[in-house]
Amino acid sequence: MPALVAVAAALAACGVPAGEEGAGGPTGSTEPVDLDVVAELRDEGFNRSRVMEFSHVLTDLYGPRYANSPSYDGAASWARDTFEEFGLEATLEPWGEFGYAWENRHTSVHITAPQYQPVIAYAQPGTRSTDGSVAGPVTAVDLSGVETRDDLEALQARLGTSILLVSPERELVPNFSPQAVRLSDEELSGMARLEIDPANNPTRSPEDEAEPELTRHDIETFLEQHGVDVLVEIGSTNVGPMDKGIVHVSGDGPLPLDEPVPMPRVVIAAEHYNRMMRLLAAGTPVEMEIEVRNVLSDDDPLDHNVIADLPGGDLAHEVVMIGGHLDAEPAGTGATDNAAGSAIVMEAMRLLRAAGLEPRRTIRAALWGAEESGLLGSRSYVREHFGDPASPEKPAAHANLSVYFNVDWYGRFRGMYLQGNDASRPIFEAWMEPFHDVGMSWIVPGNTCCTDHMAFLEAGLQGYQFIQDDLEFFNATFHTNMDVYDRLIADDLRQASVILASFAYHAAMRDELFPRTDGLANGRRWHK
Repeated sequence: MPALVAVAAALAACGVPAGEEGAGGPTGSTEPVDLDVVAELRDEGFNRSRVMEFSHVLTDLYGPRYANSPSYDGAASWARDTFEEFGLEATLEPWGEFGYAWENRHTSVHITAPQYQPVIAYAQPGTRSTDGSVAGPVTAVDLSGVETRDDLEALQARLGTSILLVSPERELVPNFSPQAVRLSDEELSGMARLEIDPANNPTRSPEDEAEPELTRHDIETFLEQHGVDVLVEIGSTNVGPMDKGIVHVSGDGPLPLDEPVPMPRVVIAAEHYNRMMRLLAAGTPVEMEIEVRNVLSDDDPLDHNVIADLPGGDLAHEVVMIGGHLDAEPAGTGATDNAAGSAIVMEAMRLLRAAGLEPRRTIRAALWGAEESGLLGSRSYVREHFGDPASPEKPAAHANLSVYFNVDWYGRFRGMYLQGNDASRPIFEAWMEPFHDVGMSWIVPGNTCCTDHMAFLEAGLQGYQFIQDDLEFFNATFHTNMDVYDRLIADDLRQASVILASFAYHAAMRDELFPRTDGLANGRRWHK
């Protein structure tokens, strides 16, 4: 039997028992699904996928892709050229100024006394270089509680070395949970329960907070005036047990050209940091040697999104968008966050072209810049193309954006967060049914946040993020030195690419635009 026919036959047979809580299941929905197209996408995407090739280039060749850095610019140009090789219309579109282009070129950190030890360490993004090699005794001062000028002055007597440990010691605990985790049916079933909380509205205005008396620049200026040359801090756990040599590093971008560049700072493994803190507490002198070489260029402060279009037919003025952020934090090579999502978006567009599909609406892919600095690329794009979210006046393009699907992770797709849009449930149930056999079957009525679909929801547009398996994200890879290609699971990325392509195509072929609702102030639970 020809491969395409075999896949179509398998699609006709797949499904889940009717009435299963949270699952797609037979619903009697009249939402059309083109199973021939789904079969073509599955055949190409499962048997001749290029998603891992794209992931390799984005990580091993261009990682880490910190916003506006040379590696980011290289990845963005490569992605644009690759989209064009697919036969798409692609461009690098500036979203605004990020500021300095920062890149780390060399980091060398060692404990030299009482015994030598090499240290797992990474330069803090956006910071200056050391003035050559800095070596000598170490002092520990906890800066987390420094809030006022008096707090600073109280530190003066304790300063006296050029290398300063600035974090408190952190207790490390064993991790008795599995390292890699997939979402269980029990967990998904719990997420799928409808819970209403009218007060659960992330758009409500928080009480105004008082401006801090001291800025980071104030503190660092004081320290440098008293002989400190480099700061050493412990890697944050952020969420989950991320120790055992895993170092969590996040930047503070953007890096405006008119603001002072922060002083040299390195982030080191908790185990190495704690050793020094114990020695100092016991009265044993500790010495280190540190050299960091960072390049900060002001040649081009503009950062860019990558935009690629598959032109539509009779409804070409209406747009379906898919996207994910291209930038990453610099300790690893930005594989799970978010080369995987970018590669999935690129592969989805390739699949649509390989199948020779002619969508009614334009399908637009976007690889966003500076997501890690506050969704800067996507928010600027939405403001430029669809109008200021705070203004009631909207351009025609606002009404013509049908839906946006975002990918920011690397686990396989398990279902959809409705973002409170109950009208989209039968649509997703119909679109998911051909993918029940590969794990895509769950509907969660609530919300998920904190990535680029939020830029669309904030503007009254319809945006979605998929439910994805956790895998090792929250205990190993999230902004850490372990966020590398080896963590990616090819089957998961292939599955996600095919589903994303199918969703984009079917959204582009609907007779009507995708239904909209307020995806922020909907009273539904907010999930991770």
